[in-house]
Amino acid sequence: MIKEVIVEKIVSEMDEYFIGNEDYFSRTRDVFTAQIQSFILETEKYLEAAIIGEIGNNTFDHNFGFISTHPKGVYFDVAYLQKYTVLADYGKGVRQSLLFILPSIASDVEAVEIAFTKRISGRSPEQRGNGLKFVSETIQQNDWHLYFQSGFGSCSIDKGGIKFSEKAFSVIGCLAIIDFNKEK
Repeated sequence: MIKEVIVEKIVSEMDEYFIGNEDYFSRTRDVFTAQIQSFILETEKYLEAAIIGEIGNNTFDHNFGFISTHPKGVYFDVAYLQKYTVLADYGKGVRQSLLFILPSIASDVEAVEIAFTKRISGRSPEQRGNGLKFVSETIQQNDWHLYFQSGFGSCSIDKGGIKFSEKAFSVIGCLAIIDFNKEK
């Protein structure tokens, strides 16, 4: 389980450490893909790489509308505090991405819930929209843990299922914290 104190630490660092630490930013998909390939070569963790790739690639597929004062691309650190994988971007976020297809979304929590549980696509008639469902199922099946937040909406996924909640603080874009260590 990713403790609330870890989430708060990462959120507090987003505007300080993440923005100033360009070594961890992939400004384009090809750079991000190369980082994932390096991760695979070093670790041979293919399933973990698929999870990381699905979350990170959403930055380039759906979320590419950035605030001018923030870096464009995805922050990617596979050894945050020697335990967590952190992905973050300063894009438009889940709700703004989904409003194009579902204009009735009323909150960030609803948007995050739709993203992780419903099969939707803005590329009709293509059959898309399964990526975060794959992430959720794989996290649960492997006894890992994922914390995800966009705006005020968050979800926590582990072997017990998925829980959605509204946070008191907002995250610009999207934040994912993954613990690939099995619960003990």
